[in-house]
Amino acid sequence: MANQPEKRLRPAEVEMVLRRAAELNARRRPRGSEEGASISPEVLIQVAAAAGIPEGDVRRAMWDLASEKTAEPHTLARKLYGPARLRAIREVEQPVELTREHLEYLLRMEQGLKMRRKTEASSLWDAGDMLGVVRRALDFSGHRTLLKAHSIELRVEEVEEDRCGANLTADVSNQRGEYISLGGILGATFALPLAIAGFQSPLFFLAVIPALVAPGVGFKLAYVRACAEIRCALDELLDAAEEGPPREQKTAERGDRPPGQIRGLQPIPRFTPQASDDE
Repeated sequence: MANQPEKRLRPAEVEMVLRRAAELNARRRPRGSEEGASISPEVLIQVAAAAGIPEGDVRRAMWDLASEKTAEPHTLARKLYGPARLRAIREVEQPVELTREHLEYLLRMEQGLKMRRKTEASSLWDAGDMLGVVRRALDFSGHRTLLKAHSIELRVEEVEEDRCGANLTADVSNQRGEYISLGGILGATFALPLAIAGFQSPLFFLAVIPALVAPGVGFKLAYVRACAEIRCALDELLDAAEEGPPREQKTAERGDRPPGQIRGLQPIPRFTPQASDDE
């Protein structure tokens, strides 16, 4: 027993243990105790180094966390309904160019988005022109969830050879603005008759505030559900990126045919005059 080698954990197991330990600690910690609990970045780097995590990865994770917090200002709309920028990050064991082409293919063909701007590091996608907005409004299938977003930003960066980091950010400020406007309009519509009736009977004034708040709460729940669907769609795209493009997509994108030849075009049969009955 004394000579038995110590069991060592793989990086994936270390991640799972640390995440589970943080969840257990958060559950047992009493409310309000998070204000005094803090840790410096240098101590965090030392703890990560003891777990076998390089300093560069820790600093990059801290930078991603800081950029995600500062990407959107703390407005009243965010306080009432929540953030309007949803982000999904994943490390993919695929080459950078292959992952970028695959995700762009999925955004264009499966989600129906159109590319607006592209640089070496990122690309910006949206629903397109007015026709895309109409398709977004009439899409009840649920297969093209990202059409509801204002824009989708795709970033693919190389981590190491044959390994990259994919970052998808959805801007749903349009959805949040629509829900806030509808909640305010319906709330005012319901509350105005009650306020007018309150001059006849003061009891109606008691129903004014619930009439104002109820539509806002309902549309907030609808917004939370829409954000959950968009997050799920982003995760599904990254799951597909991890699996890699199928063979039929590779052949469709490369177009294994000579230049100038149209795919799927059948040859035109030659015209042959029919023999007359007299012959």
